[in-house]
Amino acid sequence: MNPDLLADTTSEHFLVNANSETVSGWSTLLIITLIIIWIARKNPETKNFLFVALFLRSFALIIDQYLFPLPGSMMDGWSFEHKAMDFSQEHGFEIIYKLLDGSSYFLSQLMSILYTLLDTRSPMMVNAVSVGIGTGSVYLIYRLAFILWGSHAAIKAGWLAALLPSLILYSAIMMREIYVVFFITYALINCVNFINKNKIIYFIKLSFGFFIGSLFHGPIIVGLLFFLIYMFFHILKKNNYFLRFKKKNIYLLFLLPIFLLPVLAYLLGFYAIPKLGNINNLGALKGEDQSMVSNVQNIKERLIWKIGKATKGSYGLKTGAQFPSWTVPENMIEIIYLTPIRIGYFLYAPFPWDIKRSSHLMGLLDGIFYIYLSFCILRNRKALYKNPQTRFLIIILIMFLTIYSFGVGNFGTSIRHRVKFIGIFIAIAAPVIARIKLKKIK
Repeated sequence: MNPDLLADTTSEHFLVNANSETVSGWSTLLIITLIIIWIARKNPETKNFLFVALFLRSFALIIDQYLFPLPGSMMDGWSFEHKAMDFSQEHGFEIIYKLLDGSSYFLSQLMSILYTLLDTRSPMMVNAVSVGIGTGSVYLIYRLAFILWGSHAAIKAGWLAALLPSLILYSAIMMREIYVVFFITYALINCVNFINKNKIIYFIKLSFGFFIGSLFHGPIIVGLLFFLIYMFFHILKKNNYFLRFKKKNIYLLFLLPIFLLPVLAYLLGFYAIPKLGNINNLGALKGEDQSMVSNVQNIKERLIWKIGKATKGSYGLKTGAQFPSWTVPENMIEIIYLTPIRIGYFLYAPFPWDIKRSSHLMGLLDGIFYIYLSFCILRNRKALYKNPQTRFLIIILIMFLTIYSFGVGNFGTSIRHRVKFIGIFIAIAAPVIARIKLKKIK
């Protein structure tokens, strides 16, 4: 960011905070604290890491409000909060009718309702909501690990989620990432429950989780489409491909086509997925000039065009965070062997040789956490493969990483996007995560 623009933005950040009302912010923190106390009373083993998570996120919020702006709070966080105020002033409660229009500013639309309801502007309040969602995400990561591995591993997962710097940061500012973490983890909890128990209530809940998550970031809905495909083949295999089946399972013959309907509808071009587009113009974003992809005739060429657009579009940012140009494929053969490399850059970059600015060091530290979690997953690969629930989580994680690695071209953006899937990483790595033991000094 230009130094003069940075100074102006910082000044406005503190000016808005200083002149905004904070009572609603502190009140929101109080309400969140009471909710966390209630959760901890019902789940006593969670109280320590939940209170630590709440404290760290609240402390980060207070730093951003009164001392200095946190990373990201003057860029996307600043934009989302300003948009919320604009929506409140321009639309009032009528913004409710626009919530499902596929806007990238769904979070701003949502928070504008609070501004309209309370007739005030309070960045601290909307950031406090993020604190609540962030602390709730810690609990959901614990729950996912508990379902998979039991109490011991789940507590380790809860502690890591509570202390992870990137989760703390995105839980203290108005950004979409922590909301996606919350709803995708909620959806996956119900995915593993449905695989295990086959109850329709879990299917309704997981559909709700993926749908709400997609309102914050469109490609998340691909998780639901993938789950439907997974269950289609899972049911076929479980029933011996219906070569022999019991009469009581005949209803599954009628259920299978229903699973595939949303997938087929997308493949036939009946609807578009935000950020991904329609199957007929894959990669073209809403509002873009469609002629940009008019000469791209098939899906293979569109995919290559999309990857190149995402990567080469970062070269003009002058941040030094761009993925190398050689990671852009020129044909389908290169896509095959460059995909694992792009996933590696998406997950672990910046690498030491990519460091060009002091700000990149935070990304390096963040990448080390993902390297460690990946190592834990590899160590536990045999147990992960044997369990159908963890096997599904591994497959859906790879699917998400592949999609996002195609659409991201610099590690500054990848740091923000990869945190969306940190809940899956922590939950499946939980049994092998090292337990830190604090011994008294004699």
